[in-house]
Amino acid sequence: MLQTGFLGVLSLISSFVQAVTGFGFGIIMMAVMPMILDYQACLAVSAILSLVLNAVILWPVRRHVDWKQLWLPCLFCLMGTSFGLFLMRTNPSPIYKRMLGVFLILLAVWLYFFSDRVRIRPTLASAGIAGLISGVCGGLFSVNGPPMVLYFISVIEDKKRYMATLQCYFLINNVYVLTVRFLTHMIPSGVGTATAWAMGGLLIGSLLGNRLFRSIDGGKLKGIVYIFMAVAGAWIAING
Repeated sequence: MLQTGFLGVLSLISSFVQAVTGFGFGIIMMAVMPMILDYQACLAVSAILSLVLNAVILWPVRRHVDWKQLWLPCLFCLMGTSFGLFLMRTNPSPIYKRMLGVFLILLAVWLYFFSDRVRIRPTLASAGIAGLISGVCGGLFSVNGPPMVLYFISVIEDKKRYMATLQCYFLINNVYVLTVRFLTHMIPSGVGTATAWAMGGLLIGSLLGNRLFRSIDGGKLKGIVYIFMAVAGAWIAING
């Protein structure tokens, strides 16, 4: 009971952050969940919840999706996701959990110090590379947001178009991930209870986040997320 209640609170916080900044749900969930659940179960729960959250956030801004900027990164993301899922299925090594910890630390350092200083040009190469890296990270770690956040925030200036395009990208990828996981029997039994408890927190967090989206300065919130990510990543990398 305590564990499921904790998942609900964790999901509330994670969904609130994503509703305000456009990303962060998978990062926060995967930084903490491996401490209390099996890694494969974490991947499945995170993917299911992310899919629902993407749809909830996307719906109010659905008319602002920039399809021109979306299709190429999305195509390469599906390729990268397939490779990540293939690695996870053929070699489900526990080292991936420690790799996640290291990945979160490096990601936090990069985002905290360099994300606002680096701008990516909207070329075919940059769109493909960002999508490919995002897909691999999504397949292995259920964390596919940061590469695409960095890309979309560089090529889309309008706030609503950025949010709509990013969430649509996540939605398409998560549908694909869950379909492959289901068909290849990579969704462990018994994840329904954890998902159901976390779903309540997700709906509350996304509602609160959507209300603040228009007015809040996401910069400070992002800074807190990055620091938390680094600490959690260090914990996962050390303890495995």
